[in-house]
Amino acid sequence: MVEKKLKNAIHKDHQSSLPELSPGELAAHHITNISKVITDLKIESVSRYFGGNKYRPDNSTIQRAQHCIDEASKLVTSQATYRLYKVSQTIHREKIILEEGSHVSVPDCLEVSGAQLVGVVIGTLGDGLEEHCRHLAANNEIYQSTLFDAVGTAMLDLLSEHVCNVISDRCSPYGLATGPRFAPGIDGYPLEQQQVLFKLADHTSVGVSLNSSAIMVPTKSISFFQTLTKSSGKKGLENKCSRCRMVNCQFRVIRGKTKHGDEP
Repeated sequence: MVEKKLKNAIHKDHQSSLPELSPGELAAHHITNISKVITDLKIESVSRYFGGNKYRPDNSTIQRAQHCIDEASKLVTSQATYRLYKVSQTIHREKIILEEGSHVSVPDCLEVSGAQLVGVVIGTLGDGLEEHCRHLAANNEIYQSTLFDAVGTAMLDLLSEHVCNVISDRCSPYGLATGPRFAPGIDGYPLEQQQVLFKLADHTSVGVSLNSSAIMVPTKSISFFQTLTKSSGKKGLENKCSRCRMVNCQFRVIRGKTKHGDEP
């Protein structure tokens, strides 16, 4: 019985037909020219990160938030990189073994047995916006600093989704669709996994590094693993909160809306 369970838990995904991607398609890809994408923010998204999903900004705050969006757009130098790896085997709720030999642990809440590829992603807004936030805070302009920081966080959401869409468009001709996504330091996934991610990604091309505590520099950056599975024709999850177990998070969005019905 134990042997049968172990056999079911280990999936040799390379035995099912892996997509025939060329070496060039598997190589690192650098994404630029995305400023318009990440600056196309909704005020509701900024407000949610500024005051939580119960926060309702007044007209004055809305005007200030729009001003911050406009100014932040001049401060960011957004770019991203991703690289695709073929999956050799998965061990249920434990790890993914890549064809090139690396082992990627997975959160125990995710089902990744059908993973065919893993995308390794790093993106950044650069250091201009975070330096501006620090400058404002140093001058005791806490309100403005916090509002600019909320704008940056909302921009990172758009950057993440844009990269996922780019990966999806690249892989959909091979019958693959984006599956579970997981990031170091998020939803219980150990921050130490940043070391594994950064060894697999071309982080130098976007100017992102790790400090001694495995925190990304610049801090207004993102990193995550994106699995790709055989397309089932099902609609993907609507937003990142759909994948998160932090059900009481004050910033949580449910089914594309905040708890009180506002579009994110």
